[in-house]
Parts: sequence; structure tokens; C-alpha cells
Amino acid sequence: MTSIPAFHVSTRSTAKGKGTVHINSRDDAATTGNFDIVMDVSFNPPDYPTGNIKIKANMSDSLVAGFEATSIELVNSYGKHNPTIYLTGRCKSDSPNAPKGLRYWVMVADNSSNGDGTPDIVGFVINDLNGNRVAYGTGPLKGNIVVAPN
Repeated sequence: MTSIPAFHVSTRSTAKGKGTVHINSRDDAATTGNFDIVMDVSFNPPDYPTGNIKIKANMSDSLVAGFEATSIELVNSYGKHNPTIYLTGRCKSDSPNAPKGLRYWVMVADNSSNGDGTPDIVGFVINDLNGNRVAYGTGPLKGNIVVAPN
């Protein structure tokens, strides 16, 4: 049976910054419970989304490895008081144990732009070509990522 995928359109957006998320429940004898993220992404039509996203995961229940976006296929953002962005595409890993065909999904809620002390929230998941989860995490960011929907 032929299936036509839903048409997704990116929205004009930028996201730039870095930081570390620590998740106590993902900290054990072999891992720190942290993931680091660095990103500088933009989408300004009619161009394609561009930039870079790097995640270094060191958490239990995930592959301990670095991941780097090789494509940015979808960028959607919205919001005025805590702008939020969603990104997805393909990525590679620096681990020789990483499976093939990695894809990522990243969400950033820029809560710190209004200056009230609420930390940004970052979530991500990396899946392999069969849809198996390779790495994931969500939590408050120590750092800052500025999200600007346009």
C-alpha cells in the first residue's frame, strides 16, 4: 500500500546557546547523569534550515556518546514569553558501538528570556533506523539557549 507522508513545513526560527542538563535518576556508578548540548540553528526561508547541534550523553539507560546533527530537516518554533523550538533530522555518533541510521528530535523551551530565574528546559531523543531508542533525556538546563521564533 502506498502511503503519502504528512507535509511538514518549517517556521522561521533561530536557536543558539549551550548548557548541561543533570538528571539525578540517570546518575549511577558508571555515568554522570549529564547531557551537554550546543546548538546554533536558523531557518530563514526560502533557504533550508542550517546550523549545528551537538549532544554529549553520559547517562544511564542511554548510549554514552557524542551525537552531531548531519541534517536539520524540520524546525518549528512558537511562543512569546517562553519561546519553544522543535528540531529533527539525522545525526552521527562518535561511538563505535552506535547503531546505523540515527535520527534525533530536540525540544528547547527558552524560559530564561524573561529574566525570572526559570531555567530553560531541553529534551532530546536519538533513535536508530529501526526506531529503537539509543539515547534520551529531558530536564532543566544549566546554561542558556536563546530561541527566537520570527
